[in-house]
Amino acid sequence: METENNKLATWRINMKVHSILKSQGDIFETAKAFFARLFEEGIIDYLLVPQRISNGRTLTQTLIKGVDNLEGVNPFSPVMAINSAKLVAQVGSVEKDKKVGVVIRPCEIRALIELVKLGQAKLDNLVVIGIDCAGTFEIEQWAKLVEESGDAIGKETEILKDIYAGKTDYQDEDAPIRLRSSCQICDKFTHDKADITLSILGMEDDILVTLEPELADKLGLETEDEPSSHKDVLEDMQNSRNYKRESTLDEFRDKMQSMNDMADILSTCTRCYACQTACPICYCRVCFFRTETFSPESDRLLRWADKEGALRMPTEILLYHLTRLNHIAASCIGCGMCESYCARGIPLSTLFQAVGDEVQKKLEYVPGRSIDEELPVATFKKEE
Repeated sequence: METENNKLATWRINMKVHSILKSQGDIFETAKAFFARLFEEGIIDYLLVPQRISNGRTLTQTLIKGVDNLEGVNPFSPVMAINSAKLVAQVGSVEKDKKVGVVIRPCEIRALIELVKLGQAKLDNLVVIGIDCAGTFEIEQWAKLVEESGDAIGKETEILKDIYAGKTDYQDEDAPIRLRSSCQICDKFTHDKADITLSILGMEDDILVTLEPELADKLGLETEDEPSSHKDVLEDMQNSRNYKRESTLDEFRDKMQSMNDMADILSTCTRCYACQTACPICYCRVCFFRTETFSPESDRLLRWADKEGALRMPTEILLYHLTRLNHIAASCIGCGMCESYCARGIPLSTLFQAVGDEVQKKLEYVPGRSIDEELPVATFKKEE
C-alpha cells in the first residue's frame, strides 16, 4: 500500500504553478505538442484522451501508445460518450513502471475519487490530466451539426471558442445545438486535484497549464500568474450556473411532491438498465435487479396479477429507481450520463441531482471533492 499512499499524499498537495502554451490559433496542435512532450520526457507511457473518429462526426476516449498516434486528439472534446472514470479504473494499476496519462473532465475526476474510496480504482500509475470544462453536447446532435457544416475541425474550433469564452447562447431553446441538460446546471467545472490541468476558459487562442513546479521545470515551462481573463470567466460562469442550477432543481422539486408524481415522471421507463450501465457510481459487481428476484418465472407473475388485478410490465419500475437513488444519491456527481443514455428522454439527471443535492447537504458531503473525505454511508460515527 505504500505506493498508493504516496499517490494519495500527492493529491492532497495543492501547490501548483501556471504556464501558458501559445497556440498561434490552433489549440488542437498545441495540445498535441504538449502531450508529445509528456511522452518524450517519460512522464507518461500511454495516454487516454478524446480522439476524432468517423471523419470527425464524434470523438471517443482512446488509449494511445506513443507520439506517432496523437493525430486527431482533442482534450476539450465537445462530446462525452461515457463518464471515463470507469475506463480509468480499468487502466489504473499498482504497476508504477507503466505510467498512464488520463485526460478527464472534473465530473470524471470526482467519479474517480469516489471509485477509489470504494476500492474499485487505483491511482498509482496514473497521471491525471484534468480540463476545465464548460460543458458538452449530446453525441447525436453534434454528429448532425458536423455533417451539416462539412468541417469538423472548423466547427469544433468555433463552438469551443464560444462556450469557453463564457457565452451562454448554447443553453437557449433556439440554439442550433444545446449543452446537455446536466452541463447547463453544472457548477463544478474545474477540479484542483488533477496532476495537470489544461484550460481554455477565457484564454482566447492559448492554453493555460496548471501543474506542480517540479513538473513545470522538467517540461521547460515558464511560469507566470494566472491570467485575469481566466479568473473572470470562471467567476461569471460560477454565478450564472449557480442561478441556473438552483432554479432548475427547485422547479423540478415543485413538480415532484409525491410518490405518484415520481411514478408519473418515470412512466415511460422500460427498465432497460441503460442508466445503470452508464452511471460511473453504480458500482456493484452484481446488480440486485439483474438477479432472478427481478426476472421471475411466469407462475410468480401470474400470482402477482391475481393479487393486484392489474400488473404493470415490466415490474417494479419505481422500486428500481428508488433503489438506485438510495444507493448512489450521496455520491452522485451530476455527470448526466444516465439521462444521455435514456432512450425515453426521462429527466433522470435532474431527478438524481434534485434528490442528491438534498442528501449531500444533510450529510455535509461533496462527492469527489477530496480523497480525505470518507464516504458518509460507509462509515459510522456515534454523533450521527
